[in-house]
Amino acid sequence: MRKTYITNMPDQAGAFLTASKAIAECGGNIVRVNYNRAVDTRTLLIEVDATEEQQELISDRLKDIEYLVDDPGMRQIILIELVLPDVPGALLPTLEVIKRHEVNIPYINSQENGTPYQNFKMGLLVENTAEIKGLLDDLSKICEVRVLDYEATDRLLDSTIFYVTFANTLRETLGLSQEETNGALAQANKVMQVVDKRDESPKEVFGRIQRFAELIVENSGRDFKATVTRHRLADRLTMHVIEPPFGDNTYILEYYGALLFVDCGLGCFENEMHTLLDDLFGDFSFRRKSALITHPDIDAAGLLRLFDTVYLNRTCYSNFVNEHKGRASYRERNPMHAPYNTLTKILSRYETPQLGRCVVIGGRSGDDPLETIGSMRFGDWNLRIIEGAGGHARGETIITCPELRVAFTGDLLVNDTGLTDLQRTFLDLQPHLRASYDTKPDLAGRIRGQLRHKLDGYTICPGRGPLIR
Repeated sequence: MRKTYITNMPDQAGAFLTASKAIAECGGNIVRVNYNRAVDTRTLLIEVDATEEQQELISDRLKDIEYLVDDPGMRQIILIELVLPDVPGALLPTLEVIKRHEVNIPYINSQENGTPYQNFKMGLLVENTAEIKGLLDDLSKICEVRVLDYEATDRLLDSTIFYVTFANTLRETLGLSQEETNGALAQANKVMQVVDKRDESPKEVFGRIQRFAELIVENSGRDFKATVTRHRLADRLTMHVIEPPFGDNTYILEYYGALLFVDCGLGCFENEMHTLLDDLFGDFSFRRKSALITHPDIDAAGLLRLFDTVYLNRTCYSNFVNEHKGRASYRERNPMHAPYNTLTKILSRYETPQLGRCVVIGGRSGDDPLETIGSMRFGDWNLRIIEGAGGHARGETIITCPELRVAFTGDLLVNDTGLTDLQRTFLDLQPHLRASYDTKPDLAGRIRGQLRHKLDGYTICPGRGPLIR
């Protein structure tokens, strides 16, 4: 076990030698020493690794020679590193935070390294675990904080260091801004609370979230490999299907230059999707384009910012209004699911669509599992809009075209048999990010059963996977 001894030594030659001999004679091993003569000529912090019995002997011996200020108990030094811009005054906000928390800094060191940043190493004296937790949280809101070394003390401190380190790992993996990192830090804290309540393994849960972030990076840019197919539905009417590496499918109806999208995938792939769409249509940015969404989830509605008009039902619109006002989305009203969903928004670069571009088609008024709420025209065809009762997600929408015998079902119906290994990996990770695939699993099962019956003979355009004929 380790203990940190706060010693008060005489300011004379050989003082540290005397302390070192006392510790060595008791069988202790000095693992860290913190001393700054410019700050205090007498105070020296010595961290010692020894057995419990040996620590008692060391404590008694240091008291005998009048070197020990007080009983160190389980005090220890946490060594951290602050990554700050190499500009005048960058360190001041962190020092003000440390002063506000009344935490002692027995050690600090920094040196210019030829980069735009400076790394300040600090030793923080842990006397009050709750205070250190608050300090680490507040410092992480200002800059990147790396915990370099500490000896485990209690669950609270261990958990704090775990999720602070996790948030910084996400920062480095995805290139998050400080604001985005602050959001990830806050949600990681809440995820840790959920993990504690469920007695789950933090390493497993956070590991899966980290893997999700890594998948985004590994499948970005030139490595973005989507399956694209074309289907001629009628004269001059073509349907383009984009099955991304992960996230929901995107369907595009093209008629005389006009484009109607059904869902649009994850926001983190905006550049990749824009490149793909330019390849498909040549002048995508200048086309008339609108979107119709099957539900307001992140993986189906992540790129609505690209469209001139977004068609949706009243429930989806209310969901986006809540987000704009800083309120919980429908997915986030369950406190056990909320941090996973909010964290996924940050990782996937989700943005709530502009409300001024939204056009509400209709809304539910009854209790039926499936209710027709309105219709809209695209070209010569009538699209029937049906809203489900919220089995998979509140606002779930089914779009059918009886003339063409085509239906878009979102995640109410999927084709898992045609998924790639990568898509399956994402699906395995997804429940850990949102804690539950369906909002009301039993209701979702009943709705899916009715859909399969109603859509017999249709070509199904599922939320993920190839078409179901």
